[in-house]
Amino acid sequence: MAACIPLIPIRSFAATEALKAWTAASDTILAHVGKAGQSPSGPPALGNLSSTSAAGTIVTLSRAGRTRACQGSLHPEAATLDEEAVRLARAVADGDPRYPAVRSSEVAGLTLRVSLVRAIHPVSRPDALNPSRDGLWLRGGPAGEKNAIILPGEAKTARYMADEAMRRADIQAGDTVEWFRLDLEWHEAPLVPITSIAGGK
Repeated sequence: MAACIPLIPIRSFAATEALKAWTAASDTILAHVGKAGQSPSGPPALGNLSSTSAAGTIVTLSRAGRTRACQGSLHPEAATLDEEAVRLARAVADGDPRYPAVRSSEVAGLTLRVSLVRAIHPVSRPDALNPSRDGLWLRGGPAGEKNAIILPGEAKTARYMADEAMRRADIQAGDTVEWFRLDLEWHEAPLVPITSIAGGK
């Protein structure tokens, strides 16, 4: 049986916190990768960083609804929400090892989502989850070393959420599996705003 999971206490965030974390992550990725026709500018000058203590955070880039790169942690390493978003955005920009490195020529077609973990709830089975609202965390394997997270909107049905989580975690017959519902707050928007693209900025 896998070790007991240290569950995250229920957190509440101000309405602007997810947006601020998204902005910090967006600035970091664009500074690292650069926009089309521009060279990377190095670390951004981030001002007005949130002083809210960090929570579990997941930073995801997608293109046409398919994951392009993703990095996250349910137990943060940084002190504040924005610092954790920046840390994970750097990891996304440096290259998710599962995907090719993000190129400046493609940033105009990418969408960025920053998800903040409000709470983790153990569930016996994921069948009752709402895939448009709930996240799913699977932990399994002989020592609980296999993990997978499915974010809201990545699946149309709870059954697909479970099957995809098992596939991503490479769960084998006989592996112990534990399921958790993720209660998330998130902000999602094009990495490069449409107005910036139209205006050539």
